[in-house]
Amino acid sequence: MSASAEAAFSTAARRDQSMAATRAARRKRAEREMRIVRFLNAGVSISEIAAREGLTQRRMRAVVQAILAKRMPDPPAEFLALQVSRLNEALLVSYSAMSGANLEAVDCVVKIVRELDRYHGFPGREVRAQDHNPLLGPEPAPLALQPPVGGSAGNAAASA
Repeated sequence: MSASAEAAFSTAARRDQSMAATRAARRKRAEREMRIVRFLNAGVSISEIAAREGLTQRRMRAVVQAILAKRMPDPPAEFLALQVSRLNEALLVSYSAMSGANLEAVDCVVKIVRELDRYHGFPGREVRAQDHNPLLGPEPAPLALQPPVGGSAGNAAASA
């Protein structure tokens, strides 16, 4: 190879590392990613997307896998920690808003605590409208005793 050919080759092989070139490359990658996601949403096959983008099927599968991996939600443990953190912040705000005049904040605190209990693994039961309201105090005792199940005690009382 001659010196001029080597110089031309090394110049062509180097990437332009200017800010404008970096931004243009990012924009080009983002546009390509959006096109691929649109194709996938439309139900276009991987082989057809690869043909449209000028890539092999193998490379297109790798690109699609990378796009989907980037868009996946965080693992459950990290998501759980994030949710608990959000609930703690909401609990602080709701708790500070509680007062005698703001009973809605009390309801919010109760709901947030219930959610925190759920995230920490404590089983909760569903609260239904017909359930007793704990704010009203203990349930009143039944007015009368239940009738006896067996007939022998009742017959002895009736004969006496």
